[in-house]
Amino acid sequence: MKNRFNRLTSKEWLPFQKSWFKYDSEEKLLTENIRFFVREEVTEEKILYHGPNLDLVSSICQENNVDVITGQDFHDDVLQYAIIDLRNTLGNIGQISEYQSIKDETIKLSEKIFKTLAHRRFLTVLIPNVFIGHKYMPLAWDLAWQIGSMYSLKDEKIACTNDTMTTSSVNPHTFIPNNKTFYCLYFRKDENSSGVYKEKVHQLFENKEPKSDKNKFNGSIPGWFILKPQPRKKNEILHPAKYPEELVTMFINEFTEENDNVFDPMSGTGSTQVASLKSGRNAFGTELSPFFAEIANGRCNEIVQPTQKDLFQAPIDQKFILLNKDAREITINDFPLIDYLITSPPYWDMLNMKGAENQAKRVEKGLQTNYSDNTEDLGNIADYQQFITDLSNVYFNIIDIMKSGSYLTIVVKNIKKKGKNYPFAWDLSDMLMRKLTLLPETFWCQDDINLAPYGYGNTFVSNTFHQYCLNFQKP
Repeated sequence: MKNRFNRLTSKEWLPFQKSWFKYDSEEKLLTENIRFFVREEVTEEKILYHGPNLDLVSSICQENNVDVITGQDFHDDVLQYAIIDLRNTLGNIGQISEYQSIKDETIKLSEKIFKTLAHRRFLTVLIPNVFIGHKYMPLAWDLAWQIGSMYSLKDEKIACTNDTMTTSSVNPHTFIPNNKTFYCLYFRKDENSSGVYKEKVHQLFENKEPKSDKNKFNGSIPGWFILKPQPRKKNEILHPAKYPEELVTMFINEFTEENDNVFDPMSGTGSTQVASLKSGRNAFGTELSPFFAEIANGRCNEIVQPTQKDLFQAPIDQKFILLNKDAREITINDFPLIDYLITSPPYWDMLNMKGAENQAKRVEKGLQTNYSDNTEDLGNIADYQQFITDLSNVYFNIIDIMKSGSYLTIVVKNIKKKGKNYPFAWDLSDMLMRKLTLLPETFWCQDDINLAPYGYGNTFVSNTFHQYCLNFQKP
């Protein structure tokens, strides 16, 4: 297939499509983006750069035979690509009003860029989420929504750095991962773009300061981590979207103490309960499917009262209750007060999408491809807004049986469906912030999946290999 989009070979193209990367240097970051988004033919169309590294960008552009201009010099020049770098600008702001001023300027520049950016070409925005005082502010999500009202929000990539940040620099009781990340947001001017800015109203800037009367954090979870789970056992592979016990254990060790009560409202085959029991915590939860609830209970029983007792597996004292029940119907009489919730909900109705490679493999093996055929199953809701609302109501119901100051971790990812990007992680956070305090997100980065050349030769489409671990606290 001929590459009409840029000058890269397929070997160069593929690595850029991974949705997360280890940040090494400014030169590498900017070079890879510029080379990917520069046209395959020599053209008079220019690149616009707005940020602190103009000299470096000018050098890179010169090597790639393309002209660069700044936001200040930009008039009616036809653009093939634009970069707005806000990392330094937003790194030390002390008030949300400072961000609002920067945001207004960025929106105006984005509107100006839209008018002369070539059709189906890209704007990239480099931006972090930050603390303002002791409150965590997801500025990247806000700006993605705002610019996305004009352009098509096509993708995000997560830049994973090795910079450390200690909890004492802000508040010893505030959860701050010890490695930083920032977002590379990719917008395209295309047939689905409005070109008209319409403000997105949300809850993000209403975030509260975390309660400080709970346990101090031990810093065991970085801002990003690579986790390759152990192979799934025979009864575990029956579930189409199991998440790993190793992941649960990481967060349990951070957010709970021994004998705390851990809960999962969508237990599947019992990953949360198994990891909790093995870690010396009590395990509770619900599962809508009778089939998976039976498997989960069997796995938990085998830990609490093993059938094959030997030197390496002895009975434990922890308690578990796992009910075959719709999480929306949980009452305060079902479980004791909960110290921590961790779960991975359905990613909308994506398991019902036909033609996915993983789905085909499961069909070939005679395995179930969705959670259930139950019409009450959240994974069978076709309308996206209804799905987000119903899922949020599950958590709003459960926090009634959670202790004040307790924590929640929800593992999700943003979704691409039929050419459109649905920012599931951000939309869910926005809903939950009506009753919960948002803490910094952490990223589970997957490095054991083969890359596919989506859009090769035509446009940028990433392979989504990162999951959001969204962290919240009940006020």
